Amino acid sequence: MNFDDASLSSLHTYRVKTRQQQKGIQPSIQKSKRKYCHISPDRKNQLISLVLDKKLRIKDAAAICSLNYSTAKTILYTLRHRPPKQAIVKPISNSKQLNLTMRILINGKLVNEYDFYAKSNKS
Repeated sequence: MNFDDASLSSLHTYRVKTRQQQKGIQPSIQKSKRKYCHISPDRKNQLISLVLDKKLRIKDAAAICSLNYSTAKTILYTLRHRPPKQAIVKPISNSKQLNLTMRILINGKLVNEYDFYAKSNKS
């Protein structure tokens, strides 16, 4: 039970401190105890290939990659539920002149040579 200062005026009431107050920790200052570490893309790809390609269990693949089981589950969950990336569509600019020279060689001898795009535009 916690009592405020107004109730301390009575002789029969006692002020009870919480565990946080006894330790001297302010609730707003208290920091998270969980430490996060960065997993390299190589280890993520190794885990994904072990689980999806080689059909290992997540627990075994996590042990091989030296990851926590919960971290491995999270990596695979985000892989499965992430929307696929959209391809970027760019318009083709006609200002660039494309060059492709076709050379027909038989036994190392040049038989014919022509500009591919000049020939395809005529037909």
